[in-house]
Amino acid sequence: MMIELAPRHKIGLPLASPVLIAAGFGGYGDAYQRWLDLSVFGAVVTRPVTLRPERGSAGPRVAESGGGMIIDTGRQNPGVKKVLQQYGRVWRRLPCPVLAHLPADEPDNLQRTARALSRSNALAGLELGLPAAALPVDVAEWVLAMRDGSDLPLLAKIPLDAPLDLAEAAVEAGIDALVIGAAPAGAAEVGSPPTATLHGQFFGPAMFPLTLHRVHLLRTEFDVPLVAAGGIEALAQAQTLLQAGASAVQLDTLLFVEPLRAEEMARALAIRKD
Repeated sequence: MMIELAPRHKIGLPLASPVLIAAGFGGYGDAYQRWLDLSVFGAVVTRPVTLRPERGSAGPRVAESGGGMIIDTGRQNPGVKKVLQQYGRVWRRLPCPVLAHLPADEPDNLQRTARALSRSNALAGLELGLPAAALPVDVAEWVLAMRDGSDLPLLAKIPLDAPLDLAEAAVEAGIDALVIGAAPAGAAEVGSPPTATLHGQFFGPAMFPLTLHRVHLLRTEFDVPLVAAGGIEALAQAQTLLQAGASAVQLDTLLFVEPLRAEEMARALAIRKD
């Protein structure tokens, strides 16, 4: 029996494994094609896709920190037109579904980006990334804009420490699943001696207790599938989140540190076809 992340959607989002690769940690689906067996993963979530090209910041993008690392994830990407030109065929050839990650943007931009991606017929769904400063009224507008542009299943990735009304706004607007959640902001000194401060998002094993807490909290509040993301480094942790009420998990920094262990985790939890 497949795992269904969009049980109320007319198409649905069936996955053969509850282990997904989080946005930014598998490129545009191409990062691990030659190194990992992607067929054992439930899906790959792409790097950000926006209507127009966006440039990233100069300087270091990653720095170690206590309990994890600071990553300047940013929104940099070549824009939806070039993303489709470069990776549309890759998505169609991958042995697992692909979800495109769209960071929050002007509603019209989100609608047009979602429409272009949907027309490619290469994606299984879309993921909307919500910023920490989002307001419920903004969330509703973003979700509705993406719904207007695409019939694909829609996930909303909410900040790990977001207030409940943010998740409530996403659910009421019609998202199919909640991803818990976007990593919190952090900073780290770069260089020895330090010469700069890197501002970004905090990822790593220290995030796991926060993720588990949020899953326990939100599973009783909302009747949509939950996808847990943050601090998952071991099979036992993934199993704990699934037992706590998550339908699936997303792996992030483990793909950078020990990608083969990520594959082993996905393989262990994949639905057997025999």
